[in-house]
Amino acid sequence: MSDGITRDYSFTVRFSADERTALEALAAQWQLDKSATVRRALQMALKRQRLPERGHFVALQPEVVSFPVRLSGKGSHDG
Repeated sequence: MSDGITRDYSFTVRFSADERTALEALAAQWQLDKSATVRRALQMALKRQRLPERGHFVALQPEVVSFPVRLSGKGSHDG
């Protein structure tokens, strides 16, 4: 990813086989190398919301999150 930013820090991440497969699939989808894919995912996560400094956090998959919706049956013209 050539975005004009000088990067002088690196770290190593060890992935499980499933995590590696997911990273490779995401990299292919975004047409980026794996390093750029991790950077982009991190940037996207940070843009959503800043996490508090303390707490217990659990990642949720969007397809398993649901909530009930009850419709009132009133149309917009019913006031």
